[in-house]
Amino acid sequence: MADCPKIVLTGPTGWIGAGILAHLANRFGGGWQDSVRLFGTSARTVSAPDGSSLVMRPLDEIDGEATRDAIVIHLAYLTKEKVELVGERRFMDTNLTIDDAVLAAISAGQPRFVFVASSGAAALAAAGSNRHPYGLSKLRQEDRFLELAASKNFPVLIGRIYNLSGPYINKLEAYAISNFLGQARKTGKITIEARVPVFRSFLHIDNLSQLIVEAGIRALGFLKPIDMCGAQTMEMSDIASAVVALVPGTTIARSPIDWTRPSAYLGNFTETKILSMQLDVALVAFSEQVADTARWMEKIER
Repeated sequence: MADCPKIVLTGPTGWIGAGILAHLANRFGGGWQDSVRLFGTSARTVSAPDGSSLVMRPLDEIDGEATRDAIVIHLAYLTKEKVELVGERRFMDTNLTIDDAVLAAISAGQPRFVFVASSGAAALAAAGSNRHPYGLSKLRQEDRFLELAASKNFPVLIGRIYNLSGPYINKLEAYAISNFLGQARKTGKITIEARVPVFRSFLHIDNLSQLIVEAGIRALGFLKPIDMCGAQTMEMSDIASAVVALVPGTTIARSPIDWTRPSAYLGNFTETKILSMQLDVALVAFSEQVADTARWMEKIER
């Protein structure tokens, strides 16, 4: 196996962080962790999916020496649900402070490549269809990193991430696939709460991780954000049916649907497909995404 390049990962303790660490272990094999530097909310030890232990340093310690000639993968950010918990002003200020630290470190050192985990919420904010503070803050984040990349001449990939699937999933109740799997396995019945048509598409966490790391290795940058989403448009009933195929005998219940108010959170899959073709990444079909999510849930519940 090739040696792991120098990698800086911020915010490594969430779902995407776990996926990145797992991919690095699979991609580079023994000793990969020696090339990886983690930064997060506090100093502590982080356990990677392969059992490796890595030291995470506080984000305010990130500097130019850490980012110089590194593949920087920036995931650290307060998530959408934190707006109600901490208030809009603190939410915005905290995320600006996080990005300030990373931008300063990148500016002080010349990175090999930078990935920024944005969100489909930024696209909604840009279109004016949803002005939630999270989307607005992500839109501002995109602009700041694109501007610095242009002025400092380093490749950047701003990935607008939509819906994910597969292993390392957390917050099982919050995501449709894991929620439905949990219902099916525990009660033999899936209750779909949505009373409007809800459309989503899903990208496997392993594919997302591959795309990020391989883009970094090839220093593949873009002048605008790139959607990272799934190929198949799935309504909640389709997701439930895919779960039933894995848990036979499960029934599906749903209240009457108001067909006049569809909810669609779908990126431009063409962008994801082009990126996957450039990087030679084979994308996982939806049925296998559900199966992988189920296998992970079974593993963590043992």
